[in-house]
Amino acid sequence: MFEYRGFMLDSVRHMQSLDEIKKLVDAIALLGFNKFHWHLTDDQGWRFECDSFPELNTVAAVRPYSDFGKTRINEPYGRVYSKDEMREVVAYCAEKGLDVIPEFDVPGHTSALLSAMPELSCEGRKVKIKTHQGIFKDVLCLANEKTFEVITAIIDEFLEIFPGEYFHIGGDEAPSHHWKHCPHCQKRMKELGVKSYAEYQNCFMNRLIDYLESKGRHCIVWNEAARGANLDKRAIIQYWKEKEKPSIDFINSGGKAILSPFSYCYLDYDYLITPLNRVYSLNSDIPGLTDEGKKNIVGVEAPIWTEYISDINRLEELLFPRIIAVSKVALAENNKSYTEFLCDVNEIRNRLSSYNFCNEKMWTKSRTSMPLGWLKFVKDHYTIDFIKEQLF
Repeated sequence: MFEYRGFMLDSVRHMQSLDEIKKLVDAIALLGFNKFHWHLTDDQGWRFECDSFPELNTVAAVRPYSDFGKTRINEPYGRVYSKDEMREVVAYCAEKGLDVIPEFDVPGHTSALLSAMPELSCEGRKVKIKTHQGIFKDVLCLANEKTFEVITAIIDEFLEIFPGEYFHIGGDEAPSHHWKHCPHCQKRMKELGVKSYAEYQNCFMNRLIDYLESKGRHCIVWNEAARGANLDKRAIIQYWKEKEKPSIDFINSGGKAILSPFSYCYLDYDYLITPLNRVYSLNSDIPGLTDEGKKNIVGVEAPIWTEYISDINRLEELLFPRIIAVSKVALAENNKSYTEFLCDVNEIRNRLSSYNFCNEKMWTKSRTSMPLGWLKFVKDHYTIDFIKEQLF
């Protein structure tokens, strides 16, 4: 059984009410999870009430409209969760035996933050809060000392609300475009003696890791951060980006990791792409991982992102029954045959009768369904303009 058994909920792209969050907490607690990873900041919104920088609660929290995929909603969207609301979630999770791990994603995925605080960008220009999915060039200027001061001040407010031992600081999908053209960043890189932008990013991440360790907290980062060989070994990488040698090297050389491989654990994708039988087959037998490296896997986590999930009914359909398979992996109870596991699923479904389960015909697919699933996904969600934008 893994000591870390996690579920991640994205409340940025589409929010959930406290009652909906509590209902999900009830289910994952029943299934044996002990960590609730709450994604609260991103390009499309800011969900954490901040006293130090109140502009985050207004400018950064509300996008003017939403156009995820091919659906346009022409009305403002978003707000922050108040501190009292977040404390209520923390208290409820504690009653159910779960720690809450907040995520404050830096230095990328910061368009919403920079829309309110453009002085933290390399160019100092106002950044638009994003209205659709994607990876964007907007990143923090790491050569600006004010950036570190602001980020740590916000972290201090997070720590007042979330008392758990873990804190997630992101570190994923941070394009280096602006750093390449920023004279301040170029100067700082020379001063630091780093040769790659991945190492440059990690100089900043390592400062945050050191800061949080001084507060008695352990940092989790997405595994792109391991692309810089200088990542502090006190960090735990969340392994979602599969087949990345720097991540494997990090784990084999003593770094800790949480398993969230994209093709097994990302439960926001259709069952054609990630069927139940594939989720149930997850294990720590990652190519390139040594026997010693396998000992450094501390847990498993299933994220659900909400770019294309605007209501709780759809979220539950995608979550159940696949979250049951993740729980079996996390509890080291996935040694039964898949047929036997399906019997367990039906028994658990009776206990979770108030939740929306996907149609049983969709649960199990062959491996040939994945290409068809991806073709359908691209057709349903990607426009030509979106593809061009993502190619930079």
